[in-house]
Amino acid sequence: MDVQWQRLPWQDALWRQLHSGAARSHHALLLRGPAGIGKGRLARALVAASLCQRPADDGSACGLCDACSWLEAGNHPDFRRVSPAATLADEAEAESDGEGAEGKASEKKASQQITIEQIRGLAGFMSLTTHRGGARVLLVEPAEAMNLAAANALLKTLEEPPPGTRFVLVSSQPRRLPATVLSRCLPITLPLPAAAEACAWLTAQGVEDAAALLAQAAGRPLQALEAADPARTLARRQFLAQLVRPDLDPYAIAEKANRDNVALWAEWLQTWCHDLLRVRAGGAPRFHGEHQRDLSRLAQLAHAGRLLDWELRLRQARWESRQPVNARLYCDALLIDYRALFP
Repeated sequence: MDVQWQRLPWQDALWRQLHSGAARSHHALLLRGPAGIGKGRLARALVAASLCQRPADDGSACGLCDACSWLEAGNHPDFRRVSPAATLADEAEAESDGEGAEGKASEKKASQQITIEQIRGLAGFMSLTTHRGGARVLLVEPAEAMNLAAANALLKTLEEPPPGTRFVLVSSQPRRLPATVLSRCLPITLPLPAAAEACAWLTAQGVEDAAALLAQAAGRPLQALEAADPARTLARRQFLAQLVRPDLDPYAIAEKANRDNVALWAEWLQTWCHDLLRVRAGGAPRFHGEHQRDLSRLAQLAHAGRLLDWELRLRQARWESRQPVNARLYCDALLIDYRALFP
């Protein structure tokens, strides 16, 4: 099967636990842990295993049976994945623009929410008899994207699931889920993989300087793999090169902000601030070790109280940056705050 249906190397031990304990028979699993460690990959491996007609001795999907072929082709009748969809507003805008509609439709942004309409749309899927009397699997990813109405609608099915139905929820922020939904799920916590194992995997994917990228990604290998993209590496290098100057021009930098890079900029600002605080306290940078000298100089120049306040602001900024914002004005405000750190 395609790699998207296969678990990652550092998940082997957890996989054995999942197929030898209570998780094997529980109807609803909640895979939780930091973003970028492979929760989605493990969830899809569980989906494949649940639907496979001839699973291996360790419970893995065989990848050869009809069910595995249907799943890989995206047309298994007993599987549904629920995730944030394109917004109706985006669709209406694309349809109303005449000749430019096709271009706009291809650039539709995914909604930030899973809606009650999406959950209600599963009624038919849940009520039908499964193909060949096998299992039925619903994957919700990311589960925290469900708004309250959607979560309450799913709760009804979680409480009284049809026979043979399994739910797999994936979440990097499980605290955003209602307690009622959490109480119906068996939580499975995925830890960060060992650095050596993660680096070995990244190297096998063709990533150069895997250790440095893994450090920048706070030990999360899938994020490190994404960051290895040459264009993103260049963008990060250019952005950080401007932060080494305490007299930077926020307006000039913010002119290059757009909806595609605003979340990345917020992430880089937060990790930069984190390293400033670590260096000021006498530690070593965690994310940007190649800038240790610059960070040491800037940490001594920065106003301690403002630096702490800015760190709190950036925690909120990471979330806000994923919402519909004016990218230029938003980044401009963050960079003005950064410049104000240096009296």
